[in-house]
Amino acid sequence: MECSVSIVVPVFNEVPDPHHDEFSPRIQALCQLLRPCDELILVDGGSTDASLPTLQRLSEHSQITAIQAPKGRARQMNAGATVARGEILLFLHADTALPFAAWHSALKAWHCHQGQPLWGRFDVRIQGKSRWLPVVACFMNFRSRLSKIATGDQAFFIDSKLFKQVGGFPEQPLMEDVEMCKRLKRLAAQQFVAVRDPVETSGRRWDTQGAWRTIVLMWRFRFLYWRGVPAAELARQYADARQKQALTVAVFAKYPAPGRVKTRLQPLLGAQRCAEFARYLLLSTLDKLHGVPTVVWTDGADPAQWDDLLQGREVTRCVQPQGHLGQRMQAAVETHLKHSEVVVLLGPDAVQFTRSHLNTLVKKARRTGLAFVPALDGGYVALACTRCEPAIFSGQINWGSSSVAMQTRQALATCNSRAQWLPAQIDIDEPADYAKALEQGHIPANWAERYGRPVV
Repeated sequence: MECSVSIVVPVFNEVPDPHHDEFSPRIQALCQLLRPCDELILVDGGSTDASLPTLQRLSEHSQITAIQAPKGRARQMNAGATVARGEILLFLHADTALPFAAWHSALKAWHCHQGQPLWGRFDVRIQGKSRWLPVVACFMNFRSRLSKIATGDQAFFIDSKLFKQVGGFPEQPLMEDVEMCKRLKRLAAQQFVAVRDPVETSGRRWDTQGAWRTIVLMWRFRFLYWRGVPAAELARQYADARQKQALTVAVFAKYPAPGRVKTRLQPLLGAQRCAEFARYLLLSTLDKLHGVPTVVWTDGADPAQWDDLLQGREVTRCVQPQGHLGQRMQAAVETHLKHSEVVVLLGPDAVQFTRSHLNTLVKKARRTGLAFVPALDGGYVALACTRCEPAIFSGQINWGSSSVAMQTRQALATCNSRAQWLPAQIDIDEPADYAKALEQGHIPANWAERYGRPVV
């Protein structure tokens, strides 16, 4: 005898607009799996996009019901369970797909356990860009099989009578799946079933936030929950973490007016040519950072002049505050750390610095909090940080001199702070730097022709 299944899908802002609807095809694919005794319940949590009209249209299918509930995954899943008629409740995240093989294996498992109050989850396969996602999925599945703790991504299922007996999902803002499993382990540990054929879930949070960052974040929250930190406090911290973007690069730049920039190159190039060179350095640096959240901290000129110079490049601008260079850099770090996990300070004359160097620098900073690319002339061309260390921005450092890197190391030692130092690179301040960069191919011989009209 077949056991009936109710698939409950909590939904919140899954359809940005009717012309960008990746949700409906997933639901239509689910409908292809349903037997006559099964049903699909879509529970909207107060979406502000096109999700609710989409759910209402989908509910024209005879086996689909669309309802609304207060926002919150636990509340939405409990609301769906309330109206469900199936003997088995399967809770499926909106971005998780249920392949035929997984569905077929689950039906066999459920049939074998008829009359027993089973509960469990599927193995999971994570779809995304990061090469670490198969490893993440492997550890998730292995850990869950040992611990009998399932996550929502693994498509949790439970006998409807057992669901009522345990009181449904605890209506807490985070870790509702973990808490549910903890209760079920106390009540029916031997009835746990792990279906090995995987469901497929989106890796968008790993791709967006970074695979290792997301792994560390999840394990940190699980540890804190195990230590007794309330779910409401964890939800607040989780929201703060998700609101932060992974990286911001702050580029410090003077407006390239003759006589204001690259003045030590004037004996070689002349004032006008120095301004044109500074313009080339800035624009080539920004083009190198295309696609990376970038803020130009400007010095000199008015907004219209900067608009004209930047020619529509997708960068944000901030005006450098008053004070020595260390104070200005500290202001940028403090500003961007409010919204970014890692902040990189970069000079536009770091001609040897590539996207590969940027990735390495960010990884180093995530490990120790601070990472530098020193300059061959004794300064540094880039700094990445996950925290603000005031000592390295002190007025005691002789900014603009060949002793900046050495004094920075001393400041770090004084305050017992660690930092990673990458191999030194060229930055261009002196005629010898310019000649070396040309010789080594870090700037092209025809740089003056790369960005069209000269600075006036």
